[in-house]
Amino acid sequence: MKKVKENKKNKEKKEFFLFTLFNKLAKKIKAHKVAKPKTTSQIIHTFFKDFNEKNSIIQLDDTHYSVCFEYQDISFAKANYEEQENIFLKWVEFLHSFNYNDHIQVVCFGTPVKTNDYKQKFIYNENNLNENESKVANEFNTLIELAIGDKEEILCEKRQVVITTKAESMKEAQDIFLQYQLRTEEKFKELKSKIKRVNIVERLGSLYNIFHNELAEENGIDNFIKYAIDNKLSIYDVLAPKQDVSFREKNYIKVGEDKYIRVLYVSKLPKSITPRFYNRITTITNYNIITTLNITPTDPAKVIKMVNKKISGMKTERLEKIKKANKNNYSYEAVLDEKLEDAISDAQELRDALQKKKQKLFTNNVLICIQASSLDELNKATKLVKSIGNEYLISLYNLDWQQLEGVQNCLPFGWNTLQIQRSLTSESTATNVPFNTKDLMHEDSIFYGINLVSKNPVFCDRKKLLNGNGCVLATSGAGKSFSIKLLIEQVLLRYPEDEICVIDPQR
Repeated sequence: MKKVKENKKNKEKKEFFLFTLFNKLAKKIKAHKVAKPKTTSQIIHTFFKDFNEKNSIIQLDDTHYSVCFEYQDISFAKANYEEQENIFLKWVEFLHSFNYNDHIQVVCFGTPVKTNDYKQKFIYNENNLNENESKVANEFNTLIELAIGDKEEILCEKRQVVITTKAESMKEAQDIFLQYQLRTEEKFKELKSKIKRVNIVERLGSLYNIFHNELAEENGIDNFIKYAIDNKLSIYDVLAPKQDVSFREKNYIKVGEDKYIRVLYVSKLPKSITPRFYNRITTITNYNIITTLNITPTDPAKVIKMVNKKISGMKTERLEKIKKANKNNYSYEAVLDEKLEDAISDAQELRDALQKKKQKLFTNNVLICIQASSLDELNKATKLVKSIGNEYLISLYNLDWQQLEGVQNCLPFGWNTLQIQRSLTSESTATNVPFNTKDLMHEDSIFYGINLVSKNPVFCDRKKLLNGNGCVLATSGAGKSFSIKLLIEQVLLRYPEDEICVIDPQR
């Protein structure tokens, strides 16, 4: 009788265990459920649930909210070693300021604008000039047009940081993001950069641009939210593409007949990595590319516990192999399991980094989204990106059958649902420093030439700088005097009220 009761009790325990396990699995599956939109409006719906226009906060799902900050790039690529190290350490400090409920997304992309409209901000107005002045202005305008390019649209680079956090309500998220904004402003000020909160219309614009061939202005849309209200449409209908969106191919999305989208991910990294790969990818100018770093902090206590457990398990495995070797009268060193020894060494290094060097562990992925007007152009851009990766021993692969989720995780909304994650320490994570070079693009200013790092034209109004002094350095005969004369001509055209004094000690 007693045995029957024990069996019944064990059966109940087993059933309870299976029930609990089933519930956990069901919750996990629900959390990572893949969206299967049937209409273009439903495609847009997968990117966000709601938003607060006043506070520029987007609600992703029931418990996750995100805010976006645009930051100014700073000179990193050509800085000296000491300056680069200082920027690197400050970026590590910024990453350390987040807890394991947060997610950091760093996005570098180009916003398309009409080239003719863009040129008007920088070219010289030839009206109301005399014949000689008009001739000089025309020559400078030709140089400026060559520097900007003759494509129908030009991509204006934007660099953004998106912060996602868990909250019970929009009000709670608002309070959390206010603290994060103050902290982020302080950290970027130390980096000699500035940030601003990106409004909802701009954030929705990145979603509109990726699924449309025409700019919103061409379709008579200046403000997506106002347009939706005026035309009694939902915001999803306004943002949804009017052409068919095809997911039939495993490694790209086709929008209509002349737009192709492909998302790649970084799969394998070398032992030693540098910021050069990220800098090279983010300075590709002849293709429309979005580069996204998804960074999520982990719980330090759980990580250390997990690492200790893993080390203990591997040491037990090694001990069993030593016992087996002794039993068979041969030395373990003679048949050393190098893979196991390397794993133990790496785990111990990780533990030391977490405990002694006060580093944190982050889960990461690097995504690259390529947009093109034809499949041939898409394949050429993909080949270029992969070849750059190969130069640095970095392997990139297409995100097969997950292209929509890839786009969702690429755009500056704050999603991080892909299961392709890599665990890296603070220093390894911060290697992809999201800074390259500072571009000067002052409107109605002086044209100085081309930035050798970013390949963008340099337009500078020295009156807007903290220190407006300038100095031309070059070897003998390189054209210093000629450069100064060109600047004088531009100053006379751009600032006719200014006085110019030329002092030549040799004359």
